[in-house]
Amino acid sequence: MTTNDRIVSGLTRRHAIGTSASLGILALAGCASDPVPRDTFYRLGEPATPVVRAGGPLSGVAEVPPLRAAGIVNERAILYRDGPRQLAQYSYHAWSEAPALMLQQSLIGVLRQAQVFDAIVSPEMRLNRDFEFWGDIRQWEHVRGVGQGSAAIEVEISVRRLRGNRQLLSKTYRADEPA
Repeated sequence: MTTNDRIVSGLTRRHAIGTSASLGILALAGCASDPVPRDTFYRLGEPATPVVRAGGPLSGVAEVPPLRAAGIVNERAILYRDGPRQLAQYSYHAWSEAPALMLQQSLIGVLRQAQVFDAIVSPEMRLNRDFEFWGDIRQWEHVRGVGQGSAAIEVEISVRRLRGNRQLLSKTYRADEPA
């Protein structure tokens, strides 16, 4: 082996060792990055105690199905918006249940506490019903802005008596609460 061959062989070995060391350092640096955020799940807060219906409950069974919600409004990921038209989903923040189910359960609980009907049930009970609820979640999002922003909610609720097909209530409820 000539002197030139020894020099080239030494340089190649040093180059290989240097490249391996550089790759090892890069691999270790990749392991030192910030940990992935944990998923966080949220439930609805307890509603205010409702006023018991004056005159006693309406005679009959009322059925409350899950509310309707179009598109991403009914997904578990919490929605937010920075402007008037664009919606986005938080990556690591979600509802414990879909909003339609959470609102159904909350509505059933409030109606029972207020003693509005003889019985308030979900469709799974498969009872003959006298009254039927219908609901549509139109807006359910965090509006980011000054401070912590706000929660913007809009829900339409309708109630009808099945006998006679008579509508008793059709109202849109809106709230914009500080977050």
